[in-house]
Amino acid sequence: MMNKKNLPHIITVVSFVVFIVLGLASATSPDVKNVASIDELTNLRDKFAWLKTHVESGGNYVLEVNADSIIGNIDLSFKNKNNITITLRGIGERRSVSTYQKGSILGIFTVGSGVTFILDDNILLQGVPTGSPNDTLTSVVYVNSGGTFIMNNGSGISGNMSFQDGGGVHVSDDGTFLMKGGFITSNTCFQPQDTALAAATGGKANAWSEEPRRGGGVFVAVGGTFTKTGGTITGYSSDAKDGNVTKSFNGRSVSQGNGHAVFAALGKRGTGSFASMFVTETGSKRKESTAGPDANLHISSDGTFSGNWDF
Repeated sequence: MMNKKNLPHIITVVSFVVFIVLGLASATSPDVKNVASIDELTNLRDKFAWLKTHVESGGNYVLEVNADSIIGNIDLSFKNKNNITITLRGIGERRSVSTYQKGSILGIFTVGSGVTFILDDNILLQGVPTGSPNDTLTSVVYVNSGGTFIMNNGSGISGNMSFQDGGGVHVSDDGTFLMKGGFITSNTCFQPQDTALAAATGGKANAWSEEPRRGGGVFVAVGGTFTKTGGTITGYSSDAKDGNVTKSFNGRSVSQGNGHAVFAALGKRGTGSFASMFVTETGSKRKESTAGPDANLHISSDGTFSGNWDF
């Protein structure tokens, strides 16, 4: 027989669970597909959901954010559509956009082919923070082949931990990143340990190379294009508190020589799905110290580079 003294507690717990379930169920309105214009929506998750069903080739879409938002992973890839521009802009004051999920194998935001994704004024993207138990953490923005990512004044990317190259931004083969303003700071990348394999071998083995990841702030793969004409990308040595940082195997210590601010890979392109990630580079360029607004950096898809690189 149920103890009547516990009944109020049970009701409270059930009510809380129902609230959570209903809240998640209504996170994206069921009638988004029937909304004629993206401007009719206020919830940011609804706006991204609307794009999935309504986006058109040649379209220019501005997503205005008037409150801090928590979203899931966003895949800005649209089959058989191209020449699409999507701008994220804060209204009134700086608005943060964070995620409640760990990243996919690519990124929290994945920019697909034929898409230009623009971070405009008053927008801060926040990733999954250091210390999270998730084992598939990724870059905040992953620019896929054929995609373009632009940061304007007033935008920012911060507070992310990545288990792949590029704590803040990863630019893949044939991807493009144009940084005209904003800031990239307090992001970390490092190589995780395969815990199952380590346990099976007494901690002596790892499924991946024990080399640290590269590009605490930005990583540019072989064949990627990166141009910085403004904004700030912090480096660890010049800003140990808030700088972007690369760490050694399993994140145990700060790793030097892997581009705390930026690592741009030069070398021969590989083949296959992950060719731009797994390739032996020769003569790669890197920026360890902070690259401020006056530090111009450029590397093109053919390996031509210029600007204020450290090495």
